Amino acid sequence: MRKLRFLASVLALAMASTTLFTACGGSDEIKIGAIDPITGAQAVFGQDSLNGKMMAIEEINAKGGVLGKKLVLISEDDGAQAAQAATVATKLITQDKVVAIAGAHGSSSTLAVMEVLNKYHIPCVTPGSSSPTITSSGCAWISRGIPDDRLQSRILVKYAKEQDNLKKLGVLYSNDDYGKGGYDAAVKAGEEYGLEVVGESFMSDDQNFTTQISKLKDAGCDGVMLWCVYTPGSLICKQMRDMGWEPNRYASPGINNPQAFELSDGALDGVVNTTGFVAADPDEYVQDWIKRYEEKYKIAASQTAAVGYDSIMLIAEAIERAGSTDAEKVQEQIRSTKDFKSLKGILTINHETGEYEAEVRLTKANSSTNTFDFITSYTV
Repeated sequence: MRKLRFLASVLALAMASTTLFTACGGSDEIKIGAIDPITGAQAVFGQDSLNGKMMAIEEINAKGGVLGKKLVLISEDDGAQAAQAATVATKLITQDKVVAIAGAHGSSSTLAVMEVLNKYHIPCVTPGSSSPTITSSGCAWISRGIPDDRLQSRILVKYAKEQDNLKKLGVLYSNDDYGKGGYDAAVKAGEEYGLEVVGESFMSDDQNFTTQISKLKDAGCDGVMLWCVYTPGSLICKQMRDMGWEPNRYASPGINNPQAFELSDGALDGVVNTTGFVAADPDEYVQDWIKRYEEKYKIAASQTAAVGYDSIMLIAEAIERAGSTDAEKVQEQIRSTKDFKSLKGILTINHETGEYEAEVRLTKANSSTNTFDFITSYTV
């Protein structure tokens, strides 16, 4: 019941916020679009991301805005559906006249949005989409604010082989662009590091994973990698424990959400995952942001909120450097981003591809403290 009340409250906040930030227009304002899954299976991710974006807008405006103008955030819900994402992206560009977009969250949605970007030539930073296809497709208007699946999967495979001496890795992945991207990357990394990789997929709304778990166990896997968001990932960990099988476990950054501990009933403990944002990072910039965020929203700061915040800050800095809201000039500055201070560390955007280039961290889930504890980092 508490979860239902929480979801209802954040959905109400989302609708109120959309009204607050879109109620006015004019030449003294700069409009930025936001695309997030405010409804549907990924609604918690969407609200966290939107919270981060709204907070960035408020803080920028409190300091005078950008180019002397107030930033206006126009939020749209894609329901975690690709077709809906493309529809709202078109609306943001053709009706709302945004100068840039921060979104979408899911890889499938962002891939659909990219077709719209190619048509209308508007810059976009995706805060949460990690499918390799996003930056390898040749789209000149997309940039990424988190590490892609190839890099993150490769790091986890390397860690599993070198630190845990794994012999056979099973990958349980969601049957979507996000999950398949992680699995394909794991297979390739397994070839590089001499680790056999087998896979089992599931639909994103599945709740019973015992069949897939049993197949990986029977295949002799001594480790399992989860490439999915935290809801199925938490249930998988719990069901593995209930079945009496707890091999070494690894996971994508989709697992990195404070609610995963409660949903898994503690079974998340020990899972090693990749991430950009680490809440325990002692950096003063990070800790100050966490304090402000948690005081404002009365909920724990998550990676999704952090990357949403970063996406707006990155776009705003690019507009300021461009000295203009002209799309080509803004996109040139986004792609020229270098040594940008983010909540994930110092990052650079690859000028040719729009790819994220920065530090990637490994954390381990600790159910006694409900935290993701830092292990090590890799710089790319």
